Amino acid sequence: MPIGLILHTLGHAAANRIRRAARRAALRERRLRVGVDIRPFYEPLTGVGWYLYFLLHEFAKRDDVELVLFGDARVTDEGPVLHADLPANAEMLVFDLRGQPKSRLARPLTAAAYVAWMELAGVDVVFGANYFLPRLHSAIARRRVITIHDLTYKRFPELLQKETLDNLERQMKREIAQADAIVCVSESTRRDLLHFYDVDPSRAFAILSGIAPPRAYAPMEGLPKRYILFVSTIEPRKNLGVLLDAYDRVRAAHPDAALVVVGKVGWKSESLVTRLRRPGIVHLDYLDPARLGAVYRDATAFVMPSIYEGFGFPLLEAMTHGVPSIAANSSSLPEIGGDAALYFEPSDASGLGAQITRVLTDDALRADLSARGRAQAAKFSWAAAAEKTLAVLRVAAG
Repeated sequence: MPIGLILHTLGHAAANRIRRAARRAALRERRLRVGVDIRPFYEPLTGVGWYLYFLLHEFAKRDDVELVLFGDARVTDEGPVLHADLPANAEMLVFDLRGQPKSRLARPLTAAAYVAWMELAGVDVVFGANYFLPRLHSAIARRRVITIHDLTYKRFPELLQKETLDNLERQMKREIAQADAIVCVSESTRRDLLHFYDVDPSRAFAILSGIAPPRAYAPMEGLPKRYILFVSTIEPRKNLGVLLDAYDRVRAAHPDAALVVVGKVGWKSESLVTRLRRPGIVHLDYLDPARLGAVYRDATAFVMPSIYEGFGFPLLEAMTHGVPSIAANSSSLPEIGGDAALYFEPSDASGLGAQITRVLTDDALRADLSARGRAQAAKFSWAAAAEKTLAVLRVAAG
């Protein structure tokens, strides 16, 4: 049993809290102490995970900020496993039970002790980057800021799994009511929040995410010489079916142009699997950033046909790499793409096909979109996003 470990940890945390209070009183320090929910790091990083990753590492550069990381209460020989490196100067709260005998009492004991540990950590505000805080974290969050990435569950509930939809509907009304401030990743998402919930507009902040500079590329063998690119987990709201319909038209006139689809097959998308095996189409699974960067770099055109996006990282990534981009005229995508992308109505496969054909056949247009895309992407900065988010956290902390 980890009782000794628990008692030692809580004793150490209590002593640290007394020392911090004394230091603050003596030096009149106003360092912001932020508790951060790192749940998104327990699986391979996608949109929300990368959002938190880059913000967290920007926060860590600040001398006036202390980071306390809240994850699972315990780590055992069976996990969980972190899929992101953590800032060296952040304080990670976790009971390390690796190498210890299994015990049925370990889970309830560490859960109860974890709440006490988080309380003793003495954070000024808790930041939940993934919509809502888990139950244990919520128990000590006297001040909280959450991030809402999109409101698909309100705009298009039919596009979500019932379990996900029920969970969001159950959790979000309470979480939004309890939040001292709410970060929305685009003006589009903020508008949706104010439309669907009774929220004081002064508590809702639109803060655009940033984009990391391209990393070193890893070799990718077997890619077509000329291809249109789609990047996303394949699920209904990503609207891949319309792109496949458009590609059928394009391929008839331009058989040298392939379609590369990067992303796992997700919920309610099994019917698309057979279509992904058709001539001219290459389907790749989840790729790490270095290999994905190589796929972006060599693409002739990029298409983001989503019905709804809270932000739209793949569009921004494509523009960063100078890939001529086409996006659906929906939700936040025109906000992200600005005048650097071409647009089509999400249900119009013929219109999308016409835009793809323009990009494939017009060298001057490709060069113009490439230059505009790089300029547009340069407007998005994680440093700026972190600075604005910290300002919200400070106000919420009081």
